[in-house]
Amino acid sequence: MKKTKQQSASESWHEQSTRLVNLLNIARVSILFSMMVLIVIIHNLRDLPIPHITSTYTPLVENAFALEIWCAAYGFLIVMSAIRPMWQIQENRDIPNVSSVIDITFMVALTAIAGGVSSGFGILILPFLATACILSYGKFPITYGSYAVLLVMSEAIWRLYPFNDLADRDNLSMLTGQGLLMIACFIVPTLTSIWAKYLFSADDSLQFHRSAYARLSDLNKLVLNRVQEAVIVLDKGGQIWLHNRQATRYFPDIKSGTEAKFLQPLVKRWQAKPKTTYETNLEINEVLMHVRAVPVIRENTELLTLFIRSDKELQIEAQTVKLTSLGLLTANLAHEIRNPLSAMRQSNGLLLEMGQEEDNLMIERLSGIIEKNIARIDKMIEDVSALNKSDRLNPEPIHLMKFWMGFVQEFQLTRPEAKGCLKIDMAGERIDVIFDPMHLQQIIWNLCNNAWRHSQQQKDSVVVSVRLMGTQTVSIRVWDDGPGVAPEMQEHLFEPFNTNQATGTGLGLYVARELAHANRGDLSYLPQVKSFELILPRKTK
Repeated sequence: MKKTKQQSASESWHEQSTRLVNLLNIARVSILFSMMVLIVIIHNLRDLPIPHITSTYTPLVENAFALEIWCAAYGFLIVMSAIRPMWQIQENRDIPNVSSVIDITFMVALTAIAGGVSSGFGILILPFLATACILSYGKFPITYGSYAVLLVMSEAIWRLYPFNDLADRDNLSMLTGQGLLMIACFIVPTLTSIWAKYLFSADDSLQFHRSAYARLSDLNKLVLNRVQEAVIVLDKGGQIWLHNRQATRYFPDIKSGTEAKFLQPLVKRWQAKPKTTYETNLEINEVLMHVRAVPVIRENTELLTLFIRSDKELQIEAQTVKLTSLGLLTANLAHEIRNPLSAMRQSNGLLLEMGQEEDNLMIERLSGIIEKNIARIDKMIEDVSALNKSDRLNPEPIHLMKFWMGFVQEFQLTRPEAKGCLKIDMAGERIDVIFDPMHLQQIIWNLCNNAWRHSQQQKDSVVVSVRLMGTQTVSIRVWDDGPGVAPEMQEHLFEPFNTNQATGTGLGLYVARELAHANRGDLSYLPQVKSFELILPRKTK
């Protein structure tokens, strides 16, 4: 972690160093341009008969050729730095920066050409000492200062040798300037180094907190997008600050930074009671939604977090929990329930025999009612048990025509009166699907049994058509010549315990669709053609 933070901070510092070398080259160009102008002035001063003016620039006039050579060399350095600026930034931080050492050397040489520290050019050394420490990440301040002092001292020794006129006032003034410059050559890089190290550590901390913020932000997004509710954060003006993926599914036009006009009733209620958490059901965009509003107040910021869920989804979820609990209960108590049912059935059989012997129609009628309700309870146990086992799949390839032939025989044995009433409509091509055979048997049985009960119960009253839907799926439609499902029943057709039959459990179609979903298929009702459609995954070659 620490290494990662250092790398991140180094990358940021590297970017700043790249900007610095560009600014440094601009400074070099400015110095070179000034020196070239000075050369032109010197050439003009040579021709003037004014000794006082000429004596002021005597060192430069005497060293004009050296100054021209300095300008040529410095110009070459500038051109090279412009063409390849990155040579000034070293990968190895364990040694001083070469370009900075060259700049310091050039400035000391210019000072010597101009006549020493008394010329005022020595001050140009200090900015390059500062940039040297910055390019070296705050390292080597004493090294850079010592190098500059060594050069300045060497220039002074060369100028004063053989030291006969040290007591001269001009020399004392020059020595004082030399001393102050040498002190400055240590102070400037030292202060710059402290400042650079502080900035580097601050940048390290900034990068760490920026990385932590990015990780936290990604984690928040992950959590927000995992929840089943739509999460929307609003301010007092109704502006959207944040929303998750589920909110986009509910409200496709939602965007952060825009006003949520469809949520204004909730915002107004919040403005009336800004500290109250509440839950309500509200119709949003013609869809009934369950809304939980939680105010968030932090310092000067007041926000409202809305957790929105479709009321229909909540009902489906509640039904799923209810059925799961019921399935577990039924699985655990099936044996205990069926034992009393068997006893009741046997007792009812004895009661029926007694009624038949005594020719008592009332006993026979009551016995029939008991038998029907026993059968209904038994069927409900079977349906819920099947639902509880829907995740125990055994998918295998099924040849649909062969499956249908076996199914028709079994169906007609169970319902002899349905003989000749079932018709298959399948293309000549062989069609195979991948499905659990027991689940497919139960689904087709339920659909055909329902179709038979609601049909006119004559020849070809129930038609089962099989068609390919592309290369991945197969469609099985079950038709009948009955009136179809009433419009008011269609919306609740696949809901559990929904039935209009006195003897039905209301679980058949619900269980059938759940089994279809478990096998990567689907079951739906097509009101325009009055048929049920089962979608199956096709076996691919």
